[in-house]
Amino acid sequence: MLKYMMKPKFSGNMLVIDLSKFGYENYIAECVYRFDKQKGQYALSIWLNRRDLDDRMRLSSKNIDTQYISGTRETIVENICRVVHQAASSANDKGVRYLDRYVRRYEYELACFERGNELFEQEAT
Repeated sequence: MLKYMMKPKFSGNMLVIDLSKFGYENYIAECVYRFDKQKGQYALSIWLNRRDLDDRMRLSSKNIDTQYISGTRETIVENICRVVHQAASSANDKGVRYLDRYVRRYEYELACFERGNELFEQEAT
């Protein structure tokens, strides 16, 4: 079972899955889920975040996807782990994994923030 391999940490209705074992060092997937009674399925939102950043600001996390997945109380954690495992490990014919795009965008925005901060600090002195 993937949930034993991935060892998600529970935080209310959120699972935190370490992505380092998939080659995304210091990255975590924050998986927020809730049961939608009208649809009879779980709504799952996956957020990409970094463990080495102290602040949780809008810039420091990226919403990857919100989707509906099936499951019961007994199977939902395993199903979430399957979705994250697929996104982190399966590559297309060019070797690009689903999460690669989001990690690149995340890194770019962090670099822009740092560069802008450097310019701001120079102007302030």
